[in-house]
Amino acid sequence: MEHWIGIDVSKATLDFALRGKQGELLEHVCVANERKAVLGLFKRWKNLFKLDMTRCLLCLEHTGHYSRMLLELVVLQRWAAWVANPLDIQQSLGMQRGKRDKVDAQRIAEYARLFHHKARLFHAGYLKLERLKQLLARREFLVRDRGRNKAHVTDLNRYADRALQAEFDRMDQQVQRLLDKQIARVDELITAEVRSNPEIAKQHELLRSVPGVGEQLACHLLAVTDGFQRYNDPKALACHAGCAPFEYSSGSSVRGRNRVSHRANKRLKCLLHMGAMRAVRMAGELQEYYQRKLAEGKKPLLVLNAVRNKLIHRVCAVLRRNEPYTTNHLQLS
Repeated sequence: MEHWIGIDVSKATLDFALRGKQGELLEHVCVANERKAVLGLFKRWKNLFKLDMTRCLLCLEHTGHYSRMLLELVVLQRWAAWVANPLDIQQSLGMQRGKRDKVDAQRIAEYARLFHHKARLFHAGYLKLERLKQLLARREFLVRDRGRNKAHVTDLNRYADRALQAEFDRMDQQVQRLLDKQIARVDELITAEVRSNPEIAKQHELLRSVPGVGEQLACHLLAVTDGFQRYNDPKALACHAGCAPFEYSSGSSVRGRNRVSHRANKRLKCLLHMGAMRAVRMAGELQEYYQRKLAEGKKPLLVLNAVRNKLIHRVCAVLRRNEPYTTNHLQLS
């Protein structure tokens, strides 16, 4: 690589920092978060610094929908781009004081230069599930609203003025019915989106064949893993979902038993936990495993975490074999 470009993404603007071969800062530019502005900047850099996009690495943090235009442009122009973990960038560069978009762009460019060997390049496959991700995010938003509204009906309204209770209940029940209809509609759109892509539909079918994996867990697994292109190794996926236990020790000091890390995808971990609870209530191997471990004196949450890991391994196994789950695929330990 000859040039490294760090990009700090915000709602209205993009801060670009360009570094040369030796890491020297060549220029910082702030442009509008628009396709025309980005293309114009790269055209100017091509003339000014002899920028060759085939020998250049772009690096940016994942900022959700604010970076969508830029990522679509990356795919269209076939640029080499790395969507890095913000926490990884922050910790890899040591102690930092202060925060500005200009400085952040320069730090991201330096991170790309120092750690380009770790880069996982962004490609079109990562965008094919963007609509599914947006639908799942909307569903989660509506479910949270429904839960808050339900709290009004079942709890908060009971402490309102007696003359207002009936009116408040009527208002909240109307909102509740509307939210139920919207969630049902989003569920229809999610189903249609999954079925619209034959490859994703096949993966979804395989995931649902695993006992304990419901509709929401299957869809979130597809979205989080980008159709299992981002995570296809069960250990990496378990780590991302916060199900992998880690040792905490230093010298002769052992800080308790192994435990999972809080740095995890909390939504996926929650869905896996509900899937594990469902699996141990169903007659089968996982229920027998759960009851056996409890009889051995293991704590319930510890065993449930093991069941979460087993679900992840089974999910990865059926996709690797491209066959629905059967009891012969995995032997319980």
